[in-house]
Amino acid sequence: MKQDILRVAIYSRKSKFTGKGESIANQIEECKKYCRYMLHQEEERIHFAVYEDEGYSGKNFQRPAMKKLLEDLAQYDFLVCYRLDRVSRSVSDFSNFIKRLELANVAFLSVSESFDTTKPMGRAMMNITSAFAELERDTITERIVDNMTALAKTGRWLGGTTPLGFE
Repeated sequence: MKQDILRVAIYSRKSKFTGKGESIANQIEECKKYCRYMLHQEEERIHFAVYEDEGYSGKNFQRPAMKKLLEDLAQYDFLVCYRLDRVSRSVSDFSNFIKRLELANVAFLSVSESFDTTKPMGRAMMNITSAFAELERDTITERIVDNMTALAKTGRWLGGTTPLGFE
């Protein structure tokens, strides 16, 4: 380890604020509990730094907290997230992200998925999970486009500000 106190970065992301389910606060609390359990440390022996991106998609890394995390990466021993798709929903972006972690000598932990990234099978499972996260994002996008097209064909308003002169 880099020092006596473990330095752990927690990354959390949610596309929309709902205040329930996998909220930012819930993700962070679960990450802290997981770290204490997996690292066999008391909370006083772990320094947590939290990076939160609420209201941002996982389709790319153009998120303020993610950019800051990438700048600060070398300061940490571990990066933990609630689920892999909180980091990225793109296989190529996630692969590049993991390479950056390896270069910075930062271990990656995911609360929901257990990966041993020191072994080939663990790396393969992580890549498969990343592929499914990208598939889920693409499927949701396709479903929304299909729904909007169907609504437009029936003459329904698709959202936004109502045009001047209409109610």
